[in-house]
Amino acid sequence: MDLGLTGRRAIVTGGSRGIGAATAAALRAEGAEVAVIGRDRAALDAVVAAHGVHPVVADLATADGVAVGIDACVAALGGVDILVNNAGASPGGTLDDITDDQWQETFDLKFMGYVRCTRAVLPTMRAQRYGRIVHVGGTGLLRAQPGYALASLAAGLVHFTRATAELVGPDGITVTMVHPGPTMTERLRGMLARGAERAGADVDDFAREVVGTSLPLGRVGSPEEVAAMITILCSEQAAWVTGGGLTIDGGAAQGVVGG
Repeated sequence: MDLGLTGRRAIVTGGSRGIGAATAAALRAEGAEVAVIGRDRAALDAVVAAHGVHPVVADLATADGVAVGIDACVAALGGVDILVNNAGASPGGTLDDITDDQWQETFDLKFMGYVRCTRAVLPTMRAQRYGRIVHVGGTGLLRAQPGYALASLAAGLVHFTRATAELVGPDGITVTMVHPGPTMTERLRGMLARGAERAGADVDDFAREVVGTSLPLGRVGSPEEVAAMITILCSEQAAWVTGGGLTIDGGAAQGVVGG
């Protein structure tokens, strides 16, 4: 299947590792030109060496950082057709645990970062009457849990996705969201390592036997599996998909209707 991505110009935020790096690699493999934004230059350089992307160092938690980062990407690519918003991660914790600073930091990067990056690419996408925007969330926002209070901010991105999709649909721009479940990123591996240490187990064994067995498909997912779905949503084959979300979690999410 030809995804129609050859020559398309894509920006991936949080693209230096995990799902972001895997998405950059998948888009490049389909022939897209890709710019990745991150805060860690060394990690970005590794993605450049592996996949030939354009690296941009920027802090997307600030309005100035977004402006500088997106402008640099557009200049490097000569325009923009695709935006994958992936930067930022929300720490776990209950309402009793999460501080005001953690609420604000998550809001600035994971919520306002997505809002500002989207707003920054819209003039170009509207002028060319074409665009693909994909937000990366997580299954934590699909079911309220006391131990993950900050997922409430990510849940707001579901509303933002739908509202923006309705706004820009007439301009030929689609806006979608993916909800990855447990995915073997560096962040998850670090969390599992702590649990494995307490249990006196190997990290991979712990992931397979403790986390994996709790999922219907019996295993943790890979960044490449999530990236493949994001890439399809960025493609010509998803031209009639907008406003909704795709859950990628090995069947873990409960409920009748997905995100």
